[in-house]
Amino acid sequence: MDTKRKPSSMAIECLEIFHGIDQTTFRMLTQVLHREVKQSLMVMAFLLSMETMGLSGIVQTAIKREGWFMNNLAKDCVICLQCLLSPEFSGVVEKSRKLETLGHALKTELTLYQVHRMRSVLLTMIPDTLSNICSRILGDITMDAVWLEYQTNPKKLLGFNTQDQCISVTPEELSIHNNGRRMHMQ
Repeated sequence: MDTKRKPSSMAIECLEIFHGIDQTTFRMLTQVLHREVKQSLMVMAFLLSMETMGLSGIVQTAIKREGWFMNNLAKDCVICLQCLLSPEFSGVVEKSRKLETLGHALKTELTLYQVHRMRSVLLTMIPDTLSNICSRILGDITMDAVWLEYQTNPKKLLGFNTQDQCISVTPEELSIHNNGRRMHMQ
């Protein structure tokens, strides 16, 4: 007997309505600005985590602006995510570096140092946000974005360098590379 509760269709519908602006933001990052899907997921997880911490209005402000603003916001988020990877904050110049676009969206001044001081909280929240929120609200949209990225540049999505020779990924070709065994396709 399955004891796990599955979300009702009403709960999923409410979640999608509540997070509609987040879905629109993700679509803008991946389909309009053509940013990488994985990076866009991390940007969304970072932004939603910041909003969960009480720094609200970031996504709402960004979606009302032009595409360049969203692109610059994503760049700021990537810088923040890279900064969070380092346990020690280093660099006198970096310490005072202002995150202009993110600060504008928050309607306050924000530095890289301030973000790094939230490191322990954000490093806990971001994975939770990815698994509990992003997976639910961006699931289908993520698959659409991956498909679009595959159609645009399959070598990059499949991990081939531009210098690599591309091995065909049709089921027949894959089965040949799988020790000569044929794959059964239904």
